[in-house]
Amino acid sequence: MSIIRITNPNLNIGSASDRNTDHGIYLRNSGFTLIELIVVVALLGLMLFFSLPRLQNNPFLNDTKKSSRWLIGKIQTLKESAIRDQTRYTLHFDLDSGRVWETHESMSPEDLENAALNSYALPDNIRIIDIEHPTKGKILYGQAKITFYKAGHTDKAIVHMQDGDTDLSFLIEPFLSDVQFFEKYAGFDD
Repeated sequence: MSIIRITNPNLNIGSASDRNTDHGIYLRNSGFTLIELIVVVALLGLMLFFSLPRLQNNPFLNDTKKSSRWLIGKIQTLKESAIRDQTRYTLHFDLDSGRVWETHESMSPEDLENAALNSYALPDNIRIIDIEHPTKGKILYGQAKITFYKAGHTDKAIVHMQDGDTDLSFLIEPFLSDVQFFEKYAGFDD
């Protein structure tokens, strides 16, 4: 901030607190100079230039992380919705096409069909290996489902996904709201 001092004693501008004892007046110039603005824009440009390569390897932009966050968020949302709406929700997995969608018990047959058509498609490099239930065993192909009940519990299951050589496992516990995530092919014993 720069201060300009006007020394004309006959000029009566400003309040008494802005005046000096020799009747000079101080006006405050509240703005930035062109040079200051150019320096700030140049510094921001340099920071952006050096940070962009790091953003390309950002794990938040990775398909695996994005799909994992989507699945975990969807499971938590369905658990909460089942309790709040007092309706049974089901999360469907088409293991052959890599599509995931949700339904609830009060949907019409047409709505059920639309839900399957408007499903979430996993990226091409990610596939669902199987869905494992403790009583039903592993479902390796076709469709599998996990049900979320209005009493607040869900089917116990593990969703196994694969991205190249990386295996991912999502353990869904019946009475816990959090989903346990493993960066390996995990079973119920793990």
